[in-house]
Amino acid sequence: MQVQTFSRLAFCVTLASWAAISCAPAESDSNNDGGGGAAATGSVGSTSGSGVATSGGSGVTTSGGTTVAGTGGDNSGGSGGSGGAEPAGGGGAGMGGWPEGAIPMGNAPVPSAGCGKATTLTTKEYTISSSGQNRVYYVDMPRNYDMNKPYRLFYTSHWIGSRWQDVEGQDFYFLKPQMEAEGEQAIFVAPSSDGATWQQKDHALFDDIMAFMNENVCYDTTRVFATGFSFGGMITYSLSTNHQAEIRAAVGIAPANYNIWLPEKTRKPIAWMHTTGMSDGTCPWVNNEGQKKGAKFIAIEKAEDNGCTIPDVIPTSNGAYSCYDFKDCNPEHPTRVCTFGGGHTNIDGNPNWIPIESWKFFKQF
Repeated sequence: MQVQTFSRLAFCVTLASWAAISCAPAESDSNNDGGGGAAATGSVGSTSGSGVATSGGSGVTTSGGTTVAGTGGDNSGGSGGSGGAEPAGGGGAGMGGWPEGAIPMGNAPVPSAGCGKATTLTTKEYTISSSGQNRVYYVDMPRNYDMNKPYRLFYTSHWIGSRWQDVEGQDFYFLKPQMEAEGEQAIFVAPSSDGATWQQKDHALFDDIMAFMNENVCYDTTRVFATGFSFGGMITYSLSTNHQAEIRAAVGIAPANYNIWLPEKTRKPIAWMHTTGMSDGTCPWVNNEGQKKGAKFIAIEKAEDNGCTIPDVIPTSNGAYSCYDFKDCNPEHPTRVCTFGGGHTNIDGNPNWIPIESWKFFKQF
């Protein structure tokens, strides 16, 4: 696999071309609850790092009524869908065996239905039929994949106007090298949006991809994690509001709680962390205090859902980054917000602390 590398300067140049359109200006947006995918304001700039070509044969696999076509290599076989692995205590696929998804920290893995079966999946782009469309996504498989080992699985969403190639080019928000430095490997999934932004139908896309992955690879259904930057952080937040039974923990990097389609929120707990630059004018800490728009209100919402004590003033930093861990949260649902004196970025400091803190958050489960 050819891996793209981004210099800090090149990435910041890329940011400059679209930063103004990830979130609407203060008091000029709508929440879009219950509606379709919200269109961001402005025009989409150019994106670097895209255009990875695939070659080779193609094939079709069927799983649970979802048709999947592989490109760039051999793909064959597949089995009909099933309810997935059932955790101890009953329930369906994912984490349904525990009340409100409250899985104890350090629990034994719960294998997916694909464990113990040979897989045809390799590291490459795939196509899946979702909501009547053919959608593409990328799968990065562990080296020397072991069909009997339930791996962590990361669902990684790109920023506005980009594609899966940009996320892969950053080594999945730089999580992959963090893990490999500690001798760990994971399965990474990176979908592409239909257009510049993530929309309501991307909830169905998540469900369809995960149903296919459940049947065809071995992963730990209690250690599915989600992350993304900017609009990727926004769809990560959106998924976190009603997919608590499937996603164990999520990290939003520079997210916002508006200009993204939001489902009816279940208000069930989910482990959550996000990062915000206090000089971020694109997805700011506070966009509209009265309307509770901004990253601050994501932190408050998650803290409330997770049973945490919310201080009168959440500690933030306008200089070097600082992470605040909310107190008295459900022991299974740590809640953290990291702030710093920078702008709208997922790269800050040398070394970049954002993937370091993200991996530290994820690996505790």
